[in-house]
Amino acid sequence: MNESNGPKLRTLIGIDSSAPAHNALQALSESTLAAACEVSLATVVQEPPLYTVDDTSMPWIPQEVFESRLEIENNQLKQLQQEFGEKFSSCECSVSQGHPGRGLIEMSERFDADWIVIGSVGHSAFSRILLGSTSDYVANRSSRTCLVHRPATTDDEPSNGLFSRVVIAISNAESDTALPDWVAALRLVPNCEVHLVHVMETHPEYELHLLKKVAAYMEEVRSAAWKLMESTRPRLEALGMKVKPNLLESPNVGRAVLEYANEHACDLIVVGDQDDSLMERVMLGSVSRFVVRHASQSVLIVR
Repeated sequence: MNESNGPKLRTLIGIDSSAPAHNALQALSESTLAAACEVSLATVVQEPPLYTVDDTSMPWIPQEVFESRLEIENNQLKQLQQEFGEKFSSCECSVSQGHPGRGLIEMSERFDADWIVIGSVGHSAFSRILLGSTSDYVANRSSRTCLVHRPATTDDEPSNGLFSRVVIAISNAESDTALPDWVAALRLVPNCEVHLVHVMETHPEYELHLLKKVAAYMEEVRSAAWKLMESTRPRLEALGMKVKPNLLESPNVGRAVLEYANEHACDLIVVGDQDDSLMERVMLGSVSRFVVRHASQSVLIVR
């Protein structure tokens, strides 16, 4: 196995037969971050549905057929371990059965993962909203930092960095102080372009007599937002990053972040989770949930 100085990242990589999952594994294995990763390759095989016949519950396929599939999945995972394992600090593999999303979250807890890396199956944003996905399930329900990896669509020359142009969506939440730490953990290449973005949520529905009061208040918020970004900027520049702070205004924070990332051809969006309860994230939505579902780029949700 590769040796690397510095702290290790315990990394759970969700693997299935899809190309996006293998793309995520390959991209991580070829990056400068690989040698710092203690990896667990994890596959969760969906259990067959049960049917009740004459008061007896039975799966729709024979148990021996399902067990044969588990064996095939285990062999395929071991092949990936042999192919990629030497590129990481360490590499193990594990196959379980059950609900893919819940299974990966449970495996990340047992592995005590620092983060989960999972490929996105690449449905359109509309179909992801209607059908959901394992990546969406894990990203929004796990308590761990999660990278939803999507292949880069920029024309930049390839490098050994995992990403080349990054948007960090920073708010005034206390949890956002961890965002620069995760940028450091990703070991991005020197001179990587980092766009530090804060979006002020506007409310055009206010009546005219309220807008004057809101306008004065917004000026104070703008000043505070700039101070927030400028206080974060030195931490990123110390890592050798080219930092570009930007203040945006929009009625939809998530959409503004996505439009900015697309406009500047970024291949990673880093966003904090506001630590809402699971029920609030699922029922009400959040900026991170919006970004994961609609982005064409990779998304890192920091917790």
